[in-house]
Amino acid sequence: MKYRHSLLLRWVAALALSALCLGPAVMAQTSNADANNSPALTLNPAVIMVKAKPGQTFSQELTLWNNTIYELRFHMEAQDVVVRDGRRVFVPAGELQGSIARNAVFTEEDLIALPGRSITTRVTVTLPPTPGPRAIACIFMGRSPIATRNALSMTASLGALVTFTVDSDFHLQNDPLQVEVDEDAKTITFREQVRNTGRDPVVPQGVIAVTSEGGALIARVPVEGHRLLPGESSEFTAEHPGLPKAGKYKVTLLMQNESALFSNAAEFSIK
Repeated sequence: MKYRHSLLLRWVAALALSALCLGPAVMAQTSNADANNSPALTLNPAVIMVKAKPGQTFSQELTLWNNTIYELRFHMEAQDVVVRDGRRVFVPAGELQGSIARNAVFTEEDLIALPGRSITTRVTVTLPPTPGPRAIACIFMGRSPIATRNALSMTASLGALVTFTVDSDFHLQNDPLQVEVDEDAKTITFREQVRNTGRDPVVPQGVIAVTSEGGALIARVPVEGHRLLPGESSEFTAEHPGLPKAGKYKVTLLMQNESALFSNAAEFSIK
């Protein structure tokens, strides 16, 4: 499955900005129309999900649009992506055992993006016999310093995340479901901390059902999926506008990622 995004890249001073679309809240997503009306770099696709076995080869075109007024030079680079101390870390290709990035080859390694034009390269990756990481970043590394009014030098880099499902080893670990009732705002917020304890990436999503003390269904609230690399955790939240009448209620959360499935429940009251 391929996800096609348009990402707004904002300039950052002093050093190259690795503005990689590698998870929620890393980059602001915009429509194509918005991107065309603002100084931006856009990358398509931004996130790619691959199912493959050791020894198999994957290939994908990557296209970057330069919607700025500058001529920009880029060098292609692949890095492994792993989770350490709860954060995603980018590791140079070949440094990790079972590095996937080490086997990434680009048809064009050095590219020049003219203002208002696009550049395209194709990445081909062959999985090693025993893959270690489960994600790589294919990075358009900026090589064009740009002067600013305050004399700082800036460059920009943009990358795509490629995740690999190798073993279909999906395991999720969850904390107790939290329910917060805000009587002033008249909303109910549900929070669930989920950790990926398997060897492969997951994108769990689900639904929350609120039932009365007698078992009647009061509300259904969808839970948006988050991408989690092995060892990564995130808080999943959902909000229900409005409050039911006074009484006791049960909330049941059901989340799933392919073969990984879990449910959780909690109770709350409305006074």
